[in-house]
Amino acid sequence: MLQAASPLPGAGEGLLHLSGPSASIRQVLAAHFVRDCPHVIEIGGHERPITGYLTHKPLSVLSVDPKTAAFEADELNGHPCRVRHVPRKFQEVSYDYAPHSYGLVLLGYSLKAYGSREPLGQLLFSLIDNARVVVIDYAPELDRAASQVPSILDRETLSVHCSFELVLGDEEIADTPFAKRRFYVLHPSN
Repeated sequence: MLQAASPLPGAGEGLLHLSGPSASIRQVLAAHFVRDCPHVIEIGGHERPITGYLTHKPLSVLSVDPKTAAFEADELNGHPCRVRHVPRKFQEVSYDYAPHSYGLVLLGYSLKAYGSREPLGQLLFSLIDNARVVVIDYAPELDRAASQVPSILDRETLSVHCSFELVLGDEEIADTPFAKRRFYVLHPSN
């Protein structure tokens, strides 16, 4: 049984921006904003998926990232829940969720192309446009994220529910691009 607020053992080891004392703040915030979603989809959970930070009773949690350890469970926090951590590129996975039934979490946004499939394509925009809530966190000093996130924020299907800047005070990352973050919570415009 997976318990909330307890990330998987070894999560973030070897990656300074995922292993310091402040590393969990982004997941805690994201978990708060998806707390009303029956399903949670995370793209980019890396070695620290959001699953262990969820405190509500979702029906399912799907975390997709090539560096995520494969994991499956049928409960979360003592309640029935289909939990899957899939070590693949998000473009390789099928998503079959009713519109507005899920929260989409994109922490540490830095998606790469997969073969001829660009990260900002039909699949990602379909997931974004049909989500109940979208949570994005990224380091604006990283070129890939800084060049892609505006295309998401400018979608007419979404409006900004809230946004804020985070400055993570971990000594190990203080002078790196990972210390300064932008965090957005987006809702459907309609």
